[in-house]
Amino acid sequence: MSDVTDRGVIDLTLQEDGKYVLVISDHLEWNYAYRKTHVRILQDKINDYLGYIGSGQAEEAAPGMRPVIRIMAAHPYSRYCLDYLERVKAWAKDNGDLCDVEWGHLPGEEFDDGFSDDFVLDLSKVYPRLKKNWAKDPLKEVSLTAVSQDSPDYGDMPMFRYMDSYVYMFIQDMGNMFTYLSYGMLPEGITPQILQENAFRNLSENINYRSCESKEKGIYGILAGGDFEAESLLFPGIWNQIAEELNDDVIFCIPTKDIVFYTAEGNRKLRNKMLKMAADMFESNRRETPHLLFSRDVFVCSKKDRKLTVSRRYTI
Repeated sequence: MSDVTDRGVIDLTLQEDGKYVLVISDHLEWNYAYRKTHVRILQDKINDYLGYIGSGQAEEAAPGMRPVIRIMAAHPYSRYCLDYLERVKAWAKDNGDLCDVEWGHLPGEEFDDGFSDDFVLDLSKVYPRLKKNWAKDPLKEVSLTAVSQDSPDYGDMPMFRYMDSYVYMFIQDMGNMFTYLSYGMLPEGITPQILQENAFRNLSENINYRSCESKEKGIYGILAGGDFEAESLLFPGIWNQIAEELNDDVIFCIPTKDIVFYTAEGNRKLRNKMLKMAADMFESNRRETPHLLFSRDVFVCSKKDRKLTVSRRYTI
């Protein structure tokens, strides 16, 4: 049997008491992390059903019967969802009285609907999320290019500047995804400084940064599980240690959020190879996965003065 994720099909039809019921089988859960995505999936399915009704196909299938769209869920409805369904019901009534809209649960399932799915801040699961500031004057403004309609509203987020041309916000690990934190999600008494303190502690204690050699001998990468490679830039201590191990200044690139390349700055051949590798990676991701892009900047950590800077000499 089809369900809410299957487009262009009617999951189930019923005829009862003069009504022609078009059933949507919704097996997805309602939770804070996925509720907007869930609504979009459900809206797409409802639009398919409205199209079926509006085209006259429902009348042809069940002449003289009142069309009804009925959502049958496998999980409890949240308050967010119920508010949405009430709006859909009102819309159908106000736009030609196309049909009735109802909702319930799949047979054998009983739930207490309307539970709160409000966001609950958990400081033990908060991390910093570093981004390039693309503003022409980074010291005076912040410009973070949105890559899709799902991009967060950066203007409502606590954020700190870093190395002039970068900023970091805060995300919370929701178990199956990360969600950006906005001011409206912070309980009373929780300041950006408190987020900062906890986020950096969590990153330091829970994320294991390690080095690995790339296919090109002498060029290395930083691994951190795929989620926080770019945030290694927030830890000058990591790069100071690498400089000591290489006995040279370190030059490194972060072309995408999950890729960090580095090598000894003094080795011209390796340096040039690494810069080309990073440039190729940036361009490849620009076409295929633009949401992973991070920066064209090249960074240098000085072994002598232990300073971490954006290079004025190199770029990718």
